[in-house]
Amino acid sequence: MAKITGYGFWIDIKSLKGADKRNWIICCIASGIAGGIAGWFSVSLSPSGVEAFGSMENQNYIWLAVTEIVLIYIAAYTYIQVLKNQDILFQKYNDMVMIGGALGFFLLGIPIAILAPLISYEVHFADLFLCFCVGACINSFRFYKTYIQ
Repeated sequence: MAKITGYGFWIDIKSLKGADKRNWIICCIASGIAGGIAGWFSVSLSPSGVEAFGSMENQNYIWLAVTEIVLIYIAAYTYIQVLKNQDILFQKYNDMVMIGGALGFFLLGIPIAILAPLISYEVHFADLFLCFCVGACINSFRFYKTYIQ
């Protein structure tokens, strides 16, 4: 079973066995590569970005986008495979982290989006994702303090 460490921010890979360890490592690698491609897209394309996908000389953009989507599906599939084999504590940890992320999105992201026109700020996906991450981190720390420590 997965051992939650680091104040709830990561799990100890040594605590996983066999296929779970392999799937967890595949999930982390696929997520990292997909995130790298997403970051590259965010800085390499123009603000609209769509025109790069329509031209034949930039055909590699399409292949990178397809690769990113495939890597996201691989990461999600392997994470679900690991999650199915874990105990109730880890499954509750996963639930609490996702609920915290959703609350972060609603309690931080939505007010930012509402106030954005008033302060002449354009809200991007990265801003809303950051709000999700803040909520997920807060709830993972709360879970660690409540149930593990």
